[in-house]
Amino acid sequence: MADYPPASLSEGVKKLPEWIQLGCGDKEYNCEEKGATFLAANLPEKLPDLSEHNNIFAEAMRANPGIYEELKNKTTKLGVNIGHCIKTGIDNKGHPMIKTCGLVAGDEESFELFKPIFDPVISARHNGYAADAKHPTDLDVDKISDTKIDPTGKYVLTSRCRTGRSLRGFRLPPCCSFDERREIERLVVKGLKKLEGDLAGDYFPLAGSRSFGEKPNGMSSEKEEYLRERGNLFQEPDSTLLLSSGCGRHWPDARGIFHNNDENVFVWINEEDHTRLISMEKGDNVKEIITFVRK
Repeated sequence: MADYPPASLSEGVKKLPEWIQLGCGDKEYNCEEKGATFLAANLPEKLPDLSEHNNIFAEAMRANPGIYEELKNKTTKLGVNIGHCIKTGIDNKGHPMIKTCGLVAGDEESFELFKPIFDPVISARHNGYAADAKHPTDLDVDKISDTKIDPTGKYVLTSRCRTGRSLRGFRLPPCCSFDERREIERLVVKGLKKLEGDLAGDYFPLAGSRSFGEKPNGMSSEKEEYLRERGNLFQEPDSTLLLSSGCGRHWPDARGIFHNNDENVFVWINEEDHTRLISMEKGDNVKEIITFVRK
């Protein structure tokens, strides 16, 4: 197994451009070619100039320049500092017409410990969202209209519903360690393997992952192509937004896809969330796909 994982790169990653490889190994993303050189491991006394940045994080910092000084010496119980959260917003200036958040949470505590920056960014992203607001959840499918989206059946090929969930007690994908990511995979797959009936299925680690004993080299190339052709495969981060966030580290280890035998329910593990749940059906039956999500 040489030194992969976790210290070196997988054979698949070695075929990618160097600027992507730099974000898929064991270290924090540091790429001069892309201007991604801010390091959470070595926080500066003062922030770089954000006057030409066009993301929500930079706007909040310009509105309240004292935030960084207030937060720079704080660290969550799991070891996340403010640098881990803002690196992607500093490395990526953004575009005035395509405004990203420029901020990620390293763990659950980040939202509270670093609330002076998270609260204004979340509020701006959602056009006003109070710090004590609670997101309403209503999965009553009977409240969904019976009106056909595409009564002709000519235009809607498939419909899908997607949501993300994370496991309490673990750092989130931008900051989780190699061992944490493997434990998340183990716990989630253990639960999914217990599903029965129309939710019963199997788990397929990404090609090259060595974390899952039943498939020690990940899914086959044939399975990979099959999922890709149907839009159900996720792949390595190929943008500096994601690479700077830290989501690409140790790629593709402990990442994979579970799907049921009918291939209409998918769970992506350790992509941008701990889990991403997807329900899909051919046609425009929205009630049916949300019914699966409720299960």
